[in-house]
Amino acid sequence: MKHLGIIPDGAGRWAAKRNLPRVNGYYFGIEVMSDFIDAADELGINCLSFYCSSIENIERRGEAYSLSLSSVYVDFFEKKLKKMALSRGYKICFAGDFKKLSPELMSCISNLNALTINNRKMTVAFVFAYDGMEEVKEAFNYVFQQKLLNADYTEATIEEVQRYMYSAALPPLDAVIRYGGVNRLSGYLPFSAAYAELYFFDKLFPDADKGDVYEVVKKYRLTKRNFGGYRE
Repeated sequence: MKHLGIIPDGAGRWAAKRNLPRVNGYYFGIEVMSDFIDAADELGINCLSFYCSSIENIERRGEAYSLSLSSVYVDFFEKKLKKMALSRGYKICFAGDFKKLSPELMSCISNLNALTINNRKMTVAFVFAYDGMEEVKEAFNYVFQQKLLNADYTEATIEEVQRYMYSAALPPLDAVIRYGGVNRLSGYLPFSAAYAELYFFDKLFPDADKGDVYEVVKKYRLTKRNFGGYRE
């Protein structure tokens, strides 16, 4: 498997059910992310990505949510992920509309990406402030503007548009796991997920464990993928 995507939904609900501040759910979710990184490495997955926040999350949940989320991830990146990446050779990537992130998180992201950019083992990607439709629109508009500037009146190709997406550095998704009892992708990497196998769990993300990754990869390896061809 080249690319497994994770939609880690339900951390806030998990905390609320236990009468804890919502931010506590994100801290427990971060521990699960660490386990998933271990599992993906053990299984030889090339790229593991996490849908950390959408643009709607950032815009509709307010400043307190954004600051709490930033604090959780900065703490994780600085205290744990950096050491994991440097010792194991992981390349850490990020995608999304970074203008909507806190300066502290942006600084941390830039530093971690620069430190690991030449690493060649598993890629671990974190997607923040992301909207799949917005990504496609921004990429197409850039290609369109460049064609106008160069008096190029040919049609834009899919390859040209993909080249300028936030997620251009990531391979196409082979599979996506979503938690929280919601059976949708919520705009996660729509171009990349076109042929992805989808797996939905009712459990909230802090209740997940690395066994879920093993279970999904086992099912994926037994799935015959035809990409529009005939099933023999």
